[in-house]
Amino acid sequence: MNVNKRWLVNKTNQEFLEYLSKKTSVSKALVQILVNRGYKDAESIKDFLAPSLENLHDPFLMPDMKRAVERIKASSGNSETVLVCGDYDADGITATALLVSVLRMLGIKTRYHIPDRITEGYGLNKNAIQKALSLGSKLLITADCGISSEEEVSMAISQGIDVIITDHHEPPKNLPDAMAIINPHRTDSEYPFKNLAGVGVAYKLAQALTQDSRLEDFLELVAIGTIADSVPLTGENRVMVTYGLKALNNDSSTPWIHALRETAGIGKKELHSGLLSYTIIPRINAVGRLGDANEIVELFLTDDSSKAKEIASFLESQNKKRRRIEADVHISALDMINAGKLDNAIVLYSSEWHPGVIGIVASRLVDMFYRPTFLFSVKDDIAKGSARSIPPFHIHRGVSECAELLLGYGGHSQAAGLRISTKNISAFRKQINSIVENTLTSEDLTPTVEIDAGLELFEVNFNLVKELELLEPFGNSNQKPLFGAKGIEIIDPRIVGNNHLKVTSRQKSVAIDTIGFRMAGWLEEIKNLLTVDIAFVPCINEWNGYKSIQLNLKDLRPSI
Repeated sequence: MNVNKRWLVNKTNQEFLEYLSKKTSVSKALVQILVNRGYKDAESIKDFLAPSLENLHDPFLMPDMKRAVERIKASSGNSETVLVCGDYDADGITATALLVSVLRMLGIKTRYHIPDRITEGYGLNKNAIQKALSLGSKLLITADCGISSEEEVSMAISQGIDVIITDHHEPPKNLPDAMAIINPHRTDSEYPFKNLAGVGVAYKLAQALTQDSRLEDFLELVAIGTIADSVPLTGENRVMVTYGLKALNNDSSTPWIHALRETAGIGKKELHSGLLSYTIIPRINAVGRLGDANEIVELFLTDDSSKAKEIASFLESQNKKRRRIEADVHISALDMINAGKLDNAIVLYSSEWHPGVIGIVASRLVDMFYRPTFLFSVKDDIAKGSARSIPPFHIHRGVSECAELLLGYGGHSQAAGLRISTKNISAFRKQINSIVENTLTSEDLTPTVEIDAGLELFEVNFNLVKELELLEPFGNSNQKPLFGAKGIEIIDPRIVGNNHLKVTSRQKSVAIDTIGFRMAGWLEEIKNLLTVDIAFVPCINEWNGYKSIQLNLKDLRPSI
């Protein structure tokens, strides 16, 4: 039981909630959740609950979009070959596949290049430029990368290659001298929605190229990449992911989704953001984490079911390998941490760590210790790092303040990649810890349990759970609603499965089955408590054809 967590219960004037409830025809509980998330009038609530492709913004509001479209269309008229250079994660891979598909649909000869994480590293590089030259390509388009590639863009231009950058990472002070830079985070951008994933930016270019404001055939890829990159599932992202999930659940889906369903063992289950995040997306990411991810792009491009199954099977084997490597790195990293004396930021490195999994392990350490975390894989005196953050700390800004110690860096508010000479790691550790200390308060470094609303257990029923489905898809900035209940009596606590806590939660005359996944360690503590306060997500449990309400326990504390 983590007694150091802060519980914050959101409360709003009840008369205001009743007013919005009547205006929107939804319950006060749902209105409270939406108000918590910034939707404080009837119109914005209705728009959120009914996402529409008609609400997507004009792609030509993005800086350089017109210039990019004109140059790409000129390549068609000149019978040029275009090279799309992407990133090796699921966002970059789907962005690459989308752009290649659209360009080929428009009759443009198009090839692609995904860098090998181990031998080439992240983003646009010399190998991609050499490939463009070997193809005779005069136009290179990046997907989910390029915004920090000033040197590589200059190299391409010197070889007579025009460069169009599509990226969503934070721009540096000096932008590359590319023909067009399509990035909603540009300081001169008036584009209304800033939080697109890399595949979302690629989709906006595709919209502009085809003059099709909907372009629904490619929203499956947008949904995969957007969910994978953990960008906020609000605004345009919510719209595109909603429609993309509908397409993914359509029986007429493309060969790749059938192949991935089969190898992931999920059959015909309805795909939602959570299921994708722990089944299909890790398999797409696995190959890029361990090496060459070019074949995954082919998975998204092929119409051949047999080929799709073959590639999906390869992804499955690579994912199993990735999990074994990740477990080893996680254990090694934990051995280096003194949990009783944590720094403001965790900075660790090893020459034995695989660079492809350190980002995942960093995320797990953030979950465990609630500190910005930097893990470095060292080779030949150069350390390649992945960083993950906590919500109060903008990690890209923090890293940028250490730029003089680094060989390169990039990223956004909650994740970053960086390179550093091993001789500078000690100085980097000292400086980033100082930055975190001066930026955050002790409260910022304390995990927060943010509860959307307090409920009595008699209010938890099938109607509530059904209504909460209107909030899907869930993800960053739109998590599953978390409710709180006070004065709960714990009945029959026991361990089920390997590490799960099963209890009955009783409040007055109402008793509800409750499961706490990976919370078995709390069993002995709660046996000595008369009553507790619980934080939970209500859900429907199905067993042998019978449906019942169940509480998914997220946290608990002695009643106060």
